Amino acid sequence: MQKNLKHLFLASLIVLNGCAGHRAANDAAPAAATAAPTTGASGPADNGVKADAAKPVPGALNVVYTTNFPDGSRLKDTPTEIMIVRSETTQKAAAGQTALAILTFAFGGGAGFSGFSKESLKGEKIEDVKDRNNIRNTVSTDFTAHLREQLNAEMDVKRSQYKAVYKHPVSVAGGSSRLIYESLTGEESKQFRMNTELEVYKKKEGAGMFSVNPFERVSCNRVSEKALPLDDWMKDDYVMVRQWMDETLQLCADKVIAALPKMLAR
Repeated sequence: MQKNLKHLFLASLIVLNGCAGHRAANDAAPAAATAAPTTGASGPADNGVKADAAKPVPGALNVVYTTNFPDGSRLKDTPTEIMIVRSETTQKAAAGQTALAILTFAFGGGAGFSGFSKESLKGEKIEDVKDRNNIRNTVSTDFTAHLREQLNAEMDVKRSQYKAVYKHPVSVAGGSSRLIYESLTGEESKQFRMNTELEVYKKKEGAGMFSVNPFERVSCNRVSEKALPLDDWMKDDYVMVRQWMDETLQLCADKVIAALPKMLAR
């Protein structure tokens, strides 16, 4: 029995070592991992905030980037580029989890392990792009700054409606954007959809510690309608990826502006 366990252990180590070089970018660590409950005036936005919190000014609104979502989950890292999730990415992640399950079972820890979806994979860098600006993820930088300008411009136009002091900022959360394969096998394994996971939210001004729904939330999640061959997305140095991302962020800004009355309701 001990000899069999030893063989199981050695086999598992071999599999794990084969996957180790890829784990940092591709393994099944979910894009959003559960965070510990947070406290403070702005809820989840208090941790992982990109920009410094500004002192509230009457009739003005601060907009900050955060890796924290209002449901308590969070990103491990701030996205800086659009990534790609290939079918091989899932296969490597699955092999790593299987090897880990074998090790756990061999040492008496049970055979179960948590599953994952392709949407939960971080993906890997797109290496064959010439101009990396075409795959730059601007959610935490340009988009957050632009949204701040747009919201405050909207408030300036309607100054009589928005003249109060707003304690809680608007939080731009997440923003992971990836090209994700359509299917593990067949021709569809060569087709990809763009997928962006982005949410904008604000703690309600009148929300208290025991409020059931303390946040006003706007989902900007978007998946491209049609799966396309990777060659189509790659055409002209991934310009279609850049265009799709720009369109997604503009649609998000429009939704947030439309939701501004609810966000600022007292």
